[in-house]
Amino acid sequence: MVNYISLILISVGLLLFTPAHAQDTLRLSLEESESLFLQNNLTLMAERIDLDIKDLQIQIERLWDNPEFELEHQIFNRSGRGPIGFTSEDNTAFGIEQLFVTAGKRNHRIQLAELDRLMTEQELGQLIREFQKTLREEFIRLAFLNRMEGLYQQQIDALDQILVSFEEQLEEGNIPRIEVIRLRALVIELEKEYSELIGEQQQARKDLSVLLQLENQLPEPIFPEDLDDLLELNELPDTDELFGLALESRADLRLAQSSINYAERSLMLERANRWPDVGIGIVYDRLDGFIDNYFGITFSTELPLWNRNHQNIQIASHQIRQSELHLNQKQQELLMEIQSAIQRYERAIRLFERADLTFEQEFGSILEAVNIQYRQGDIRLIEFIDFYESFREGIIRNYEISEELLKSAEELNFIIGNDIIQFNF
Repeated sequence: MVNYISLILISVGLLLFTPAHAQDTLRLSLEESESLFLQNNLTLMAERIDLDIKDLQIQIERLWDNPEFELEHQIFNRSGRGPIGFTSEDNTAFGIEQLFVTAGKRNHRIQLAELDRLMTEQELGQLIREFQKTLREEFIRLAFLNRMEGLYQQQIDALDQILVSFEEQLEEGNIPRIEVIRLRALVIELEKEYSELIGEQQQARKDLSVLLQLENQLPEPIFPEDLDDLLELNELPDTDELFGLALESRADLRLAQSSINYAERSLMLERANRWPDVGIGIVYDRLDGFIDNYFGITFSTELPLWNRNHQNIQIASHQIRQSELHLNQKQQELLMEIQSAIQRYERAIRLFERADLTFEQEFGSILEAVNIQYRQGDIRLIEFIDFYESFREGIIRNYEISEELLKSAEELNFIIGNDIIQFNF
């Protein structure tokens, strides 16, 4: 299958190079983003048109073959006069024939067209499933980048104020120059990381805009302030139950089963093709028959002497076996994927439950307390800088743990083909 996700990110990305001042912010929850995606995405629109085409092809298969009509008029008549004339001595003959399809071939072709339509619908379901996973990952990624931006901005603003105070103290000779240099180096390092983060944030916002087909608006994820409220942490069903649910829910597995059904129906059609179709018609000959104004009945059929369609029957039989092997392979892979996804999700849960997510809300007050301690000489500069770096790394680590929890949950949802874990945003 063509990688539609990469294709659309490249082809539509050019639409998004609109000046920033011309773009409004559009705040969206995850549910609103998915609804907007299903409504606006051009690739999905094109695929839905393909379903309409398949419906028309089913209607075509339901139609009878058109009758064949043949007209013959002589160039020279019995008197040797010509060219074509319309006298009492000129002969005209015509025939009309209707083809009748035998052995249920017409019904098999209708069934194949309907299966083809079903498989196209299942391919669309698989495409939506893949798009949805990408959309959710980009949404989550942008949400956490936004939070990290706020963290960096808060630290840089606080350190800028301290740096101004340090430079004033340096001019008065109250502190050594080395402390100002080290503090300035910390600010520069933070600003460098902040600049890189802004680049990632802009790219994530652009990718999300492409998926949502937003030209003059920039998406802004609505995300819970309290990271403890990200998920509904309910107990997972056991592996066997998840396996059964995936077999029913996943579009690609239903597509694999439909491929078997299609191959089986193709075999039925090829067996029916051993029986020739029959044409029945009438003919009329004005002068050249053994009597004038001759009418006759015609019967035509193919004589299956040299080709009894054995090769096509064998090909259809092999295609059934091939489709069955593909389905078995997918089912074996599915079981391993479920087990791996459960293990990843459970590891993410354990890390999330061990993480201290409360000190992020206390960052401002702790930051001010440490600044006061440093000014009063209760802690040294190296301890002051170490606090900033450790505290920032701790919050970022909490973000990474929370993001991994969401991504592992989405991977499990994706593998099952059903939202067994609900997001609260």
